[in-house]
Amino acid sequence: MQPQELIKDRLRLVNLGDVKQLVIFLLVVFLSFWRIEKERSYLWDEDLGEGSVHVVLESTPRLEEGSIKVMVKIVGGDFPEIYDKRGKLTLIATENVPSKSFIVNAKVKVKHGFVFLSANYRDIEKVIFEEPSLRERYIKRAMAKIENPEVEGLVLTYLFGESAEGLSQDIQAAFYKTGLVHMLVISGFHVGMIFMILRVGAPQPFGSIIGMLGIVLYVWLLVPHNPPVLRATVMILLFIAVKLLQGAPNSLAILLFSGSLLLLVSPEFVVSYSFWLSFWATLYIIVALRNFKKEQDIADSFLIAPAWVSLFAFLGVTPLLLTFSNTSMGSIIFSPIVGYLFFPFTAYGVLELLTFFSLPTFPLEWNGIVVLKVVEILSMLDLRLWKGMSLTAGVICLVLNALVIYLTRGFEKLIAILIFIVFLVFG
Repeated sequence: MQPQELIKDRLRLVNLGDVKQLVIFLLVVFLSFWRIEKERSYLWDEDLGEGSVHVVLESTPRLEEGSIKVMVKIVGGDFPEIYDKRGKLTLIATENVPSKSFIVNAKVKVKHGFVFLSANYRDIEKVIFEEPSLRERYIKRAMAKIENPEVEGLVLTYLFGESAEGLSQDIQAAFYKTGLVHMLVISGFHVGMIFMILRVGAPQPFGSIIGMLGIVLYVWLLVPHNPPVLRATVMILLFIAVKLLQGAPNSLAILLFSGSLLLLVSPEFVVSYSFWLSFWATLYIIVALRNFKKEQDIADSFLIAPAWVSLFAFLGVTPLLLTFSNTSMGSIIFSPIVGYLFFPFTAYGVLELLTFFSLPTFPLEWNGIVVLKVVEILSMLDLRLWKGMSLTAGVICLVLNALVIYLTRGFEKLIAILIFIVFLVFG
């Protein structure tokens, strides 16, 4: 094929709707960076001194060397300039916090637009007790019902988005070694699986409507509102809404529109690694499943599709991960295996959520033990990548490979592996 014919052939693969949404998304990304920098400019780097601060917890407290570290939202106190800002609180001489909301006499510093608070546990001036939320009641009920401590940690992490610290160090290490740690973080994988389980309970289109309502309630009431969860929820709602209206959903345009919407509402997501990891993984999966000839289409293959999706999800997150951490090639092989094992675990977990953990927990515990044991066995094969990559090289690799995968057909998309290796070696 002549070069001119090749270019024309590839341009036929370009969808103008995708291009429009991409342009809008890039404009929103730049706008979000501008809004973030503008907001930070109001806070000069300085030591604000010591005073009363009313904080509300926004993350699970972590115990580190005899002190508690937790993300909080400042809602009142002696420093009006930091009201409604988020900060990091270090509370020393304690292993727990008394409540989700309290007033503490803390030392306050601002650095690079972020607020840092530090105080002794004895400096808490007032504890504000609130009625436990529905999420807290669910967690308390689950902890009371589940006997196996490792499965309890898995349930709290997998279904409720709690910290993985509820799992033993060995189990956490096994998930990291296998590259399966993403399965412990509430993401599109969880939301999508819960939607699929709920939608089979009734004929269409009522099943899809039940699934949509179910994931909205699940995300709104039971899990932290992290970027991957919100992105996945918005995408599923838009995708199903288009289908119910007899339309043909464009997954890539929906992803870009969802990203734009989230950044307009929460511009701070633009500097969130979890937002970008989720975005790139989803983008690569979508473009990897496009432009297959009918006889080659793998999207409906029970065996090939999971491995294909796993491979391109790996290519979509690894360049960014290697800029600040390590990852494992094992996720390519192990994700489909453990993903299938998680399906019955999720299905029974949904039943427990629907019944407020009133069912016998034996099936959930047995399935959880199987999942954890399989991950431990798989972790014996350590395929971690330790070589880092600069942020510039990582971003160029991601953009270039996304373009290549978008403009290729079928198994030509595997060229992306070679491009990734080049950047891995020289980046």
